Amino acid sequence: MKRKNKTSLIDRSSDILRGNEGASIVLVTIIAVIIITCIVILRVSLSTVMANSAKQYNQDQAYIMANSMGATIDSLIQDKTLVLTNYNDVNGTTILTDTPSEIPNASIEAKVKPSGSGYIVTVEANVASATYIYTAYYSRAGNSNNFMRQLL
Repeated sequence: MKRKNKTSLIDRSSDILRGNEGASIVLVTIIAVIIITCIVILRVSLSTVMANSAKQYNQDQAYIMANSMGATIDSLIQDKTLVLTNYNDVNGTTILTDTPSEIPNASIEAKVKPSGSGYIVTVEANVASATYIYTAYYSRAGNSNNFMRQLL
């Protein structure tokens, strides 16, 4: 007859559980609770990561929309297609409002208002709950009707 090695933890645990049914039920219950807790933690973590990625995606879209519109307005000002001196409302004149059909829950608005010796162009893009505001300051270049973009 082969003698069992009683020094290993697994062998001692199995001997205890064979002789005591209550302890084995408690052990199985504890293991089940640990597994269920791990599943809940993973589910909550995954939901949080997915929500954050959706929010970041909306922020990125708002940033791209505002910067693209700002660059377009800048080129229109440099080409003198958009004349800033036509907009003298101190509260700001809305020069563009759009709701792109390609992006759900999105809107963009561009305003021009005088500020000191120049003009401030503000483009506000909203995508779902994310908002990005692009701001550019233009000052008169010399005595002409040319405007140059200045850093704020």
